[in-house]
Amino acid sequence: MHSETVDHVPRHKKPLVIRAGLARTFGSLASFLALLFLLLGMYLMQDAFEHPLDAQAAAVLAGALSMTLAAILLYYLLKPHHGKRERA
Repeated sequence: MHSETVDHVPRHKKPLVIRAGLARTFGSLASFLALLFLLLGMYLMQDAFEHPLDAQAAAVLAGALSMTLAAILLYYLLKPHHGKRERA
């Protein structure tokens, strides 16, 4: 191998372990899951709003729980990363 080709490899200051994170690694999977939870919760709540007398309490609770899980997932995906925190 020639030394010319080795010299052109880009080097990063931070190692790969530090640059990687849960949001970067599983972000697309978590966003798909959050969208799925949100759509399921909206479907269950929409059905409960359209037919309030026929709505079951379990369906309303499942819809609310699903939408809450979607909100939590989206929060952790979109919150700004502040770097390493120092432990006391």
